[in-house]
Amino acid sequence: MEKTCLCCQKRFIPYPAVRDQRYCSDPQCQKARKRKWQKEKLAKDSDYRDNQASAQRQWCSRNKDYWRRYRESHPAYTERNRMAQKERNHRKQSGSWIAKMDGLQEKTLVSSGRYRLVPLCNSGIAKMDELIVELGVISRASELEVSKR
Repeated sequence: MEKTCLCCQKRFIPYPAVRDQRYCSDPQCQKARKRKWQKEKLAKDSDYRDNQASAQRQWCSRNKDYWRRYRESHPAYTERNRMAQKERNHRKQSGSWIAKMDGLQEKTLVSSGRYRLVPLCNSGIAKMDELIVELGVISRASELEVSKR
């Protein structure tokens, strides 16, 4: 019985020993599978997250000059990063770039209550895992209409 790979969308015959196989054996698809597993594991398992952070700190302490050597041996990366940082700085100075919404000092005009969330485009946002939404007040009349259903 053939299945469709969740990564490349190609059809494949699952390996009999792997129950519920969802990814084909292509190395890129296996990397995607592992990244997905690791992201979920980091989000759910605090022990795993702590162990990963500890391992990262230990590696960094053993390889203190890694990034300096990397930048020296990859001048194109260094230049591309420098140009990207200039662009980020420019957007930040122009006011069209938002890093944190909780940094606002003004008192909010939105009162507590029920709202409808509508996803908007998130381009130009520093944290890509954040979701920007538009808040629309739900009138009492439409709220009552929904509760009657």
